[in-house]
Amino acid sequence: MLLNEWNGVAASVNFNLDILVGEYAAVVSGQARVLDFGCGYGRITEQLYHSGFENIVGVDSSEQMIARGREDFPYLDLRHYTGQVLPFQNNEFDAVVACAVFTCITDTPSREKTIKELWRVLQPGGTLYLAEFCSEQSIRFTSGFGIAMWHSREQELHDMLDGFDIMLSRVTDASTISGQAGEACHLIARKRS
Repeated sequence: MLLNEWNGVAASVNFNLDILVGEYAAVVSGQARVLDFGCGYGRITEQLYHSGFENIVGVDSSEQMIARGREDFPYLDLRHYTGQVLPFQNNEFDAVVACAVFTCITDTPSREKTIKELWRVLQPGGTLYLAEFCSEQSIRFTSGFGIAMWHSREQELHDMLDGFDIMLSRVTDASTISGQAGEACHLIARKRS
């Protein structure tokens, strides 16, 4: 589902896009079963853990990112997976978080497949949180790390969420991984029953 180009930079990269924890905690219980999809080395998983979320699983397709996360945060449940299908049952999670994941999925069909898979593992009425770099103009480029990226327009991110009702959409200032000034779109959506 997600490519593992991050293996080569896993030891040196430090992600910096944050989620809006207060807004998230207002709609997701600390007891919820949460999936941190595309967790990298577990930075957001760890942030949620220290914010009182007790039942979190982080998954990523980069073996080296997961290895780093297990070393940095040995108390977290971080798992490597490969393939198109997540190793979870239908409706297994109350909530899913994806932070800067769709920024790294640079074609529409792959984004659609990924959203469908997240929809599958999310229970009816469950919450999806996306935090993605965005731009007024849709921009595809290769990052300084050699990773293909897509800074979508806010509407492009909305358009991905078929089967969800958007509860919050907010664009904030954000620095890119290379330190450039940019913007991020934060979307909280509920899976339709």
